[in-house]
Amino acid sequence: MRSSADGCHISGAERLAPAVELPQLASAMTSRALHHDKGRADTIHITVDKVEESTIGTVSALTPFLESNPSPEDARNLIAQRLHAAGIQAADIAVEMAYSLTGLRGAALIDASSGERLDPNPARGVRVSTFDAISHPSKDCTKDHFHEALILASKVHSAPGIVAEICLSDDPFYTRGYLALDGVFHRIPNIKDHGSTLGTRIFIVEPGTDIPELIDYLENAPVYVELPADASSSPDATAPNSDLSAVATQRNTAWATEGLARRLRTFETAQLPHSRIDGTDYLLFSSSDYLGLSTHPELISAATEAIGHFGTGSGGSRLTTGTSIHSALENELAEFFGFDDAVLFATGYQANHSTIAAIATADVEIFSDAANHASIIDGCRNARAKVTVFPHAGYQALDRLLETSSARHKLVISDSVFSMSGEIIDGPVLERTCRRHNAWLMLDDAHGVGVIGEQGRGTASHLGIHPDIVVGTASKALGVEGGYVLCSAPVGELLRNQARGFVYSTSMNPGSVAAIRAALKQLEAGDVVKRLQRNIARVRSLVGAQADPASAIIPLPVGDEAEAMDATARLAELGVYIPAIRYPTVPRGEAMLRLTITALHTDADIDRLEQALRNTGLL
Repeated sequence: MRSSADGCHISGAERLAPAVELPQLASAMTSRALHHDKGRADTIHITVDKVEESTIGTVSALTPFLESNPSPEDARNLIAQRLHAAGIQAADIAVEMAYSLTGLRGAALIDASSGERLDPNPARGVRVSTFDAISHPSKDCTKDHFHEALILASKVHSAPGIVAEICLSDDPFYTRGYLALDGVFHRIPNIKDHGSTLGTRIFIVEPGTDIPELIDYLENAPVYVELPADASSSPDATAPNSDLSAVATQRNTAWATEGLARRLRTFETAQLPHSRIDGTDYLLFSSSDYLGLSTHPELISAATEAIGHFGTGSGGSRLTTGTSIHSALENELAEFFGFDDAVLFATGYQANHSTIAAIATADVEIFSDAANHASIIDGCRNARAKVTVFPHAGYQALDRLLETSSARHKLVISDSVFSMSGEIIDGPVLERTCRRHNAWLMLDDAHGVGVIGEQGRGTASHLGIHPDIVVGTASKALGVEGGYVLCSAPVGELLRNQARGFVYSTSMNPGSVAAIRAALKQLEAGDVVKRLQRNIARVRSLVGAQADPASAIIPLPVGDEAEAMDATARLAELGVYIPAIRYPTVPRGEAMLRLTITALHTDADIDRLEQALRNTGLL
């Protein structure tokens, strides 16, 4: 598979696999191209070539070794020193070429003695193809840089005449690269400057090597690479029996080096507009307690009374000892949202994960929006169904995919309100597309309930559509915790018997159940929902992000991860707390500040927000 966006290479992958696995692999490769850190592909080419099993050779993988964490300049010197120590006369030329050549889709071949380029087409270089691991740890084709690099380097190192390889990744944020030398894969986290777009691959070749034979091997000879037994469990290990804590330390260091480390922020108050976080007072614009119900006296009173009567825990799963007032809440949820049944889960994540796995059996094909929440993605991965990812909000593409699907049953899954962008689906178009192909429609309305529509009945109700399944959460606008699935009575019965998160998890504590019941009464009253919608309209008008319907999530795009962190810090200095959202929550280079509005924000709070955004250049 090769994919590109606007003519620029995005991602490549290949597998040696039995023909029966081709549909699954094609789907996984398409998903990879649509979810890559470097962007979403607009062109995807998948080619299938027949390879006779008897022609596939087997080579051993290189031995992984994680170098200490040198600076980019020290890393460059380290590579040169190791090449000189191996007796490679053209070491300095090879290193200089590795750090200066750009634009090659393949690798440059250079003579180990003279440094002369040996590849016949210098503009193209030499590509490495037709290889795989005997037991690949990433068969789903998700981006696994370490194992992909190790497998490729191992084939290269087994080629006749190759003595060393230098690789710098061409991903603008993925700063890792490696040196393959003397049977060792030297992984070097800071091989180049963070954010550098430089990407090069250099193959150093013994003098006198038959170049046509070498190129034929690299590009055409099918090879299985036998990975070490521990390769999938400890990719950063420096030795097969590395201590777990040592491996964790190495991975943490590499993560921090890429600017991705996070730390927990401790609230010393409830999540009110004026909160105390890590000892400092802030005006908070990041909470998902959209209606401010987590501190509402009616919810606190209901929870306290239930705990006094039933205790702090439920005592077991719903099918054994864990049902008390849970069924009453399920009836009230179904009635409020206009469904036949509702099924409670401990979390919204669990509701998505368990429902998808229970519904999507082997005779189902799932069609999932490319921007769906992680709980949906993980539920799809756990299901026995075939999974096809369609472009975000690409309903014409979805229509074509549904038309050509031969699956007995089809399940389309989408967020109603996308949790990072705040974008809302075109529900009527999506529903018509599904009904045209007799496909089931499942929506996750975690960020729509309590926010959108009359009395906060959610996105589907506001848009006038009726999906087969709606998943909601009580942990956002309802101010409590837990998740629920709105569905038909037969689907509800199926979930209570076969959804593993329902069957095998301890049920929600009675205090939370009672608080959710009280929250529904607040939605029915309607006043708090109207206050929230008024605040949303004002802030959206302020930042030029008006929409109808409008969610409480307003992204402030920044792009660069470091700049986003700096913007958050500058706002914090002004006493305003809006966190930066960056990879892996959003793709590389799409960092942003995620601003959220609540019903408890006053006009004075919004005035202060406006001034802070202007002072930091975000408005």
